[in-house]
Amino acid sequence: MRTWVRTSAVAVAVALAGVVGPVAVTPAVAADPGTVTFTGRGFGHGRGMGQYGALGYAVDLGWDHERILRHYYGGATLARDAGNPALSVELTRNTGRSVVVEGPGIAVGGVVTGGRAVLVERTGGGRFDVRTGPSCGGPWTLWKSGVESGAVIATANGAPTVCEADRWTMYRGSLRVVERSGTSYLLNDVSVDDYLRGVLPREVPASWAGLGGGRGAEGLRAQAVAARSYALASSRPTSGATTCDTTACQVYGGHAEQFYGKAVKVLEDARTDTAVADTSGKVMRTAAGAVARAEYSSSTGGWTAGGVFPAVEDLGDATSSNPNRSWTVSVAASRVASALGTGQIRSIAVNARSGLGADGGRVQQVVVVDTAGRTSTFSGDTVRSRLGLKSDWFTVTGQGARNEAEAVVRALYNDVLGREPEPAGLANWTNVVATTNNPRLVADGIVNSKERLQALVTTEYVRALRRGPEPEGLANWVGYMERGATVSDLQIGIFASQESLNVLGGGDTRAWVAGMYAALLGRPASAAETAEWAAVAQRQGRGAAVAGIARSPEAGTQRLLAYYQRFLGRGLDPSGIASWLPAMSGRGDFTIPGMIGGSQEYWNRAQARFP
Repeated sequence: MRTWVRTSAVAVAVALAGVVGPVAVTPAVAADPGTVTFTGRGFGHGRGMGQYGALGYAVDLGWDHERILRHYYGGATLARDAGNPALSVELTRNTGRSVVVEGPGIAVGGVVTGGRAVLVERTGGGRFDVRTGPSCGGPWTLWKSGVESGAVIATANGAPTVCEADRWTMYRGSLRVVERSGTSYLLNDVSVDDYLRGVLPREVPASWAGLGGGRGAEGLRAQAVAARSYALASSRPTSGATTCDTTACQVYGGHAEQFYGKAVKVLEDARTDTAVADTSGKVMRTAAGAVARAEYSSSTGGWTAGGVFPAVEDLGDATSSNPNRSWTVSVAASRVASALGTGQIRSIAVNARSGLGADGGRVQQVVVVDTAGRTSTFSGDTVRSRLGLKSDWFTVTGQGARNEAEAVVRALYNDVLGREPEPAGLANWTNVVATTNNPRLVADGIVNSKERLQALVTTEYVRALRRGPEPEGLANWVGYMERGATVSDLQIGIFASQESLNVLGGGDTRAWVAGMYAALLGRPASAAETAEWAAVAQRQGRGAAVAGIARSPEAGTQRLLAYYQRFLGRGLDPSGIASWLPAMSGRGDFTIPGMIGGSQEYWNRAQARFP
């Protein structure tokens, strides 16, 4: 019998509070059948600096950019010694294509071509043909064949323009065509500060500079230092460039662009230019002195994810202008199944979290159970990337398992407490199962509840004393078990009493032993058994006799069989006896019902009982 997947420590703590009625859990958001609803926090991977957090610290808390950087990049030091070195940027839209470049006085390999535009085509073997023309549209005349890989394309104004099918883009510095492994690449060689002028407006709004009476400019300065550090520390792409121009590196637009038929758009901004100039030469360095790869993302959701830099609480993320602090999206269950590669989804739930922040923090593991009962596990980041979610910090609700979860809750109430659940208890425990995918939480919660302990005490009173417990006795024995006593400890205390001797045996020890056999083992005692345990009672006390019977494998088997019959409607199997019988002499009456109630077999039976 396969037990259900385990869930987070936070959820276990909630369930084991022993409350059968309303539980302090976040209510699940009702979802239409066939949908899965993700409610999340933050946008991006969450490692390093949160961009909205930096803004919040600047605008709301008055931090300067150096303090912001120290907060997010723990273990790294702010240095002012990087200067303004040159770097190269792979212009990815031009990879594997012929390149057209325009500008005054255009030169290739240091030689002026005499035209205003050039067409550069790879011919193989690390060589290129260069043609000249009066403009981006040609016509073209062969200028030189066999130009070597790495040839620099420069213009007199230091701003070459790349002509593409739908637009032109102007870059600062110069360009270079290279061949690597049979593929041509176009690189932009530019100083790091000029590069950052084309990065910052793509990564954060330049308008931040005016927020908070100008305090938002510190957020832009923090971004400038982080982006400079990230660029200088990045791993080189296949082209051999220092970095690239997409989200795989940092988004870089160059100086200006024009889509044909549209107005010219300057891609730099004076406000972000100022942030770059104000922080020129500043980088974050590791303890070893290397430039730190200062990762950042839009919004951390309230805690950074950790990794290279320690995870820290991000109070700045709560700034009012942050649109990504929280989000909700509903996805068709069929799309979730397709994206994750599972069968039709019966239930999906978070199974482990980082422990940092609301809801237990970022998702570490998600468990999907399909309608065939197959279980698949995924990392939170895998779910994020395959479904296009904003981050890996989310909760999951929905996908019809609410009806199935309700069936399990109703079955557990009936099997453990012998009654239907009250509406509040049904709603809250259904939420627990639907959001955690783990009915064992409900089983453990009900099995360890005060109501169940009261029922256990009442049962033993009736069997040993033929009456129900008085209020004082009920409270005493319930407290005894709450402090860790077992069912057999309870039986010893009640059956060994003088009242039990009088009620079951009329004051006769042998008759009392016979009554215990009937009550605890469900069968008559033989003459030899009666004599043996009567002698133990007379020599060592009635408690020793009760302990010998109540803690025997036969008594444990009887109680274990009762759980199997009540929960699963069948007898014991060999594996169940081998695995669980030893626990019945200890806390098995509190752990085993939860394990059975959390099993796949129990889930399936509950659906048939409460369709």
